[in-house]
Amino acid sequence: MGQYLVGLNLIRHINPRRMAILLDHFPSTQAIWEATQAEIAVLPGFAAVAAQIVSERSDEAMERELENAEEKGIQLVTLLDPEYPPLLREIETPPPVLYVKGDLNVDTTRTIGVVGTRRSSGYGRAVASRLAYGLGRLGLIVVSGMAGGIDTAAHKGALKASAHTVAVLGAGFGHLYPASNRGLAGRIEGAGTLLTEYPLDMRPARWTFPQRNRILSGISRGVVVVEAPARSGALITARFALEQGREVFAVPGNLTSTASTGPNRLIKDGAKLVEDTGDIIGEFPDLSALIHPPAEQAQAKIPSLSEQERGVYERIGLEPVHIDDIISHGGFSPTEAAHILLRLQMADLIREVEGRRYIRNP
Repeated sequence: MGQYLVGLNLIRHINPRRMAILLDHFPSTQAIWEATQAEIAVLPGFAAVAAQIVSERSDEAMERELENAEEKGIQLVTLLDPEYPPLLREIETPPPVLYVKGDLNVDTTRTIGVVGTRRSSGYGRAVASRLAYGLGRLGLIVVSGMAGGIDTAAHKGALKASAHTVAVLGAGFGHLYPASNRGLAGRIEGAGTLLTEYPLDMRPARWTFPQRNRILSGISRGVVVVEAPARSGALITARFALEQGREVFAVPGNLTSTASTGPNRLIKDGAKLVEDTGDIIGEFPDLSALIHPPAEQAQAKIPSLSEQERGVYERIGLEPVHIDDIISHGGFSPTEAAHILLRLQMADLIREVEGRRYIRNP
């Protein structure tokens, strides 16, 4: 009977709350599909929309959606299917249908959300990438929303660790957003999971992203907010996480930065402050054994360095450091400093940003 959930999901007047009421009231999805206007109108909140719901039910539209999904290689998972993510099933308004590309099996005992603003700083993106990379190296699954900024950095960090990452989309697969992340979507499909509750032709809208955020938090055991201004979708995700009984974490930021307002406020209100992956893993006793990666992994990340190279590397963090600071701190000549920095860049440990400043790669 899963096809009826697909059909009901196409009806624009059935939002997640109304779907939950329908599923709770009727004995089966087929019964909902065949219900009369009068039977639907008596339900709370349905009097004004019962006629539209009945008129919009279409066997043809349902069959067309099923056929299009199959043609595009998109798997459909409904609440009635055993493959449905168990953690997501527990939330108050679980999506009745998930459209999935990539790996259908998401182990929700190992999922951590990493979210933040699109208008992120270089520092925020570096932190998101580093955290996601670290979580991925520990065998955890990084969940985010594939938006620009922090979300993109989180997905890329997980992919760099060759880890599973899940992107929860704010539109249908026919309208991937943002378009600039189509390449990233392809990489995630090959190494992880793309999923959405929206029908194939659903375009992104202002309301679709806040609604999808309950899925992002619902499929995660905890959510880390990296950067988020006072009015941010990432804070909506954090609110959903609290309502769903998930852990909420936040990365502290510069007091003068509007992007740090949200995380700093979350910390003030009791969210766990995050400096590294250990702060996240420590909240989950069953995952605590993963805090320390195998020794060979740790060694693989940092190749053999000379004493001078290691000193410079340790001097460079996620905030840009000017070459003049490196020269004065290490007592190098400009030529010596330039050679050391070049060797560290060739080892993919640091990179140059604006104005002869350098930051560490995650």
